[in-house]
Amino acid sequence: MTRHPKKKENEKPAPNNPNTRDTPPEVPQSNQTEGVKVKNPLNKLFWLRVGMGILAGSLTADLGYSMEEASRPFLGFGIMIILFIISYGIAKAMRIPIPTSDKKKLFMTGIGSYFFMFLFSWILVNTLIHPEAGLQIIR
Repeated sequence: MTRHPKKKENEKPAPNNPNTRDTPPEVPQSNQTEGVKVKNPLNKLFWLRVGMGILAGSLTADLGYSMEEASRPFLGFGIMIILFIISYGIAKAMRIPIPTSDKKKLFMTGIGSYFFMFLFSWILVNTLIHPEAGLQIIR
C-alpha cells in the first residue's frame, strides 16, 4: 500500500489542475451582504404589492356593488391598474439599488402575486359582503 504525500496548505495549485476553482485565488469572493442589500428592498416591494393587490380587490368589491353589472369589470381592472402604477411610483421612491441591466425587476417584482391577490380578495370580499347572492336556489 502506497502513501501519498500530504499537500502543503501554502502551496498554490497548478494552473492546469482541473480541480481548481474558476476564479483566481487573489480575487476576493463577492460578499453575501451585497445580495442582502438588494434582496431586502425587493422583498419589501413584493409585500407592498401583495398588500396593494388586497386593497385593490377589496375596494373593487366594495365600490362595485352600487354599479351596474356590465361596468363592474372595467371598474375593477381600472382600480387594479391605478394602484399598480401607484406601487411602481412607491418603488421608484424607495431607490432600490438595481443594476441598469435589471431595471425591469422594479416593474416585474410581485406582479403575479399582485394580480392573484387582487382577484382573490375581490371574490372573497364580494362573497362576504353579499352572502345572500350565494343562497339563491337554482331551478
